[in-house]
Amino acid sequence: MPNKPNIQFPSFKNFFASLSCFLILGISMFTIQMSYGQDEKPGITNSEPGNDLQKDTTIILNNVAVDISYPAGKAKGFILVLPGWNFNREDACKNSDFCHLAKQYGYCLIRPEMGKSAYLFENFKETREDWVHYPTLKWVIDTLIPFCQHKLRILLPVNKNFLFGISTGGRGVAQIAINTGNLFAAGVALSGDYNQLLQKDDKLMTGYLGLYEKFPSRWTGKDNPFMKAEQLKIPLYLGHGKLDKIVPVEQTTTFFTQISSISTQLGHVLHIDESGGHNYNYWNSEMQRIFAFFYSYL
Repeated sequence: MPNKPNIQFPSFKNFFASLSCFLILGISMFTIQMSYGQDEKPGITNSEPGNDLQKDTTIILNNVAVDISYPAGKAKGFILVLPGWNFNREDACKNSDFCHLAKQYGYCLIRPEMGKSAYLFENFKETREDWVHYPTLKWVIDTLIPFCQHKLRILLPVNKNFLFGISTGGRGVAQIAINTGNLFAAGVALSGDYNQLLQKDDKLMTGYLGLYEKFPSRWTGKDNPFMKAEQLKIPLYLGHGKLDKIVPVEQTTTFFTQISSISTQLGHVLHIDESGGHNYNYWNSEMQRIFAFFYSYL
C-alpha cells in the first residue's frame, strides 16, 4: 500500500511536483479553448472590438498559428492576410512594406500560417500525403473567421474587412471572396492563379486534386474561382508581373476579364507591371496602390 502523503508538511519536491501539474493542466485547458469549430458559434454582436483587446498576440487555432496585430490606435479596418504556397505568415512583413504601412494606416492584421495550402475546400484520396495536414479553405471559412468574430470580435459584418494575398494567397483571396458574400469590403490579389484549366499539368494542382483526365469535375467545380466568378460580390484589385515565370500573367488577365464582364458595377481594378516578376521587388512596388484601393472602401 502506498505511503499516505504528508498533508501538513509537504516537501519542496512534492510542492514543485504539484505546481508542475497545475501548470500542465492550465496549458491543456488553454489548448482546448483554442480548439474551435463549426459547432461552437455564439451569437455575433454588432459591437466593435474593445480597446482592451488591441494587443498583438499569436493564437494556436486547431494546431495552426495565427498572428493578430493591431495599429497604435483604434483599428479602422481588418485585413486577412493570405501567404503564398510554402511562404510563412511573416513573409510579407519581412520582405515588403505591407505590415508597416498597414499599422501606419490603422489596420488590424490577421495572419494565419497556411503552409503549402492551395486554398481548396477539402483534400482527396489522391492528395499528396505530406500535404493533407495544411489548412484548407473550409478551415478559413468555418473555423478561423468564426473564431475571430466570436472570440476576438474582429472581422464582424459591421467592420470594414479586407483580403490580401500573394501568389497562391491571391487565389485564396478569390476563393474566400466568392464564398463569403459581402463579409469583406474588397480584396487585393497579386500574382495569383484562378483557373487551373489553364495549366492542367501544374504539379501543385495535380498534387491536391489528382490528374485532370481522371477527375475533371474537381478541376472545374467549387475549387475553381474562374468557374464560380458569378458568385463574387466585392471588388478586387488584381496585380501581376508580366515577366512572371512562376504563374503566367494570363491567370490574372483572363480572371479580370471574366469577373468584369459579369459585374461591371463592382469596380474591379487590373494592374499589369510590364517588368514585374514573381518576387518581392514587384510585390512591394504595389503597396501604395494597394492601400489607396483599400482606403477607397473604408
